[in-house]
Amino acid sequence: MKKIILFLLAALTAAGCVPVFSARAEEEPAPAYARVMQEGVYFYRYADESAGLFILPRTYFVRIVGEAGEFYRVRYLETAGEGGAVEGYCKADEVTPVDYIPETPYLDYSLTVTYRADYGGVPLPDSFLTEYTVTAAYYGGFSYGSATSYYVLLEGKFGYVPASACSIVDYPENTEHMEAEVPPAEEPAPSPRTFGAAGVVLACVLAAAALGALYFLFRPAKAKREDAPAYDEAEDVF
Repeated sequence: MKKIILFLLAALTAAGCVPVFSARAEEEPAPAYARVMQEGVYFYRYADESAGLFILPRTYFVRIVGEAGEFYRVRYLETAGEGGAVEGYCKADEVTPVDYIPETPYLDYSLTVTYRADYGGVPLPDSFLTEYTVTAAYYGGFSYGSATSYYVLLEGKFGYVPASACSIVDYPENTEHMEAEVPPAEEPAPSPRTFGAAGVVLACVLAAAALGALYFLFRPAKAKREDAPAYDEAEDVF
């Protein structure tokens, strides 16, 4: 009888009638982004309004990685290559979280920075360089009093360069958020053991029937009473 019960449990488990618990690896949550839709949104080094690094380019995005009071902890320009990503904070009420993953979240834009040497008007030989130009990755602007500077990545180092020494900033706006549509939620793929409601019911019925058949096949036969007649004398025997 014990073997029959074990057989039934195995049959019901295979049919999906008995839940089977298995450990599942935790899936990493999808990255969350927020878009910058207004001017003057600062990227802060710390969760403090006095620690502004630069003004984020309007229409682009930051990646949200946490919260700190009224600030989001965010990452910017993660795709800028080794050493190009920056992590800091921005005011939560100044950016708009989105429910999709943008294809182009960050502004990929470079500036030309021109350095000029001033020798006090002294005539120099032609071999002396008085001006040279380099390229820097642009992150955002920064105002200090009446002066404007740009926060850049130049030769592997972050810093500020005066706007007067740079080419005019004229980057394209990101219109992706205007065109993006939230795709319909995809239904999860059926499990290999999923048969549908009707299939589960049918499998359970068949398993129960199999159990009943096995029970009648293997139940011990009752001992025949010696004093019981082989047939009822009142019945005809043919």
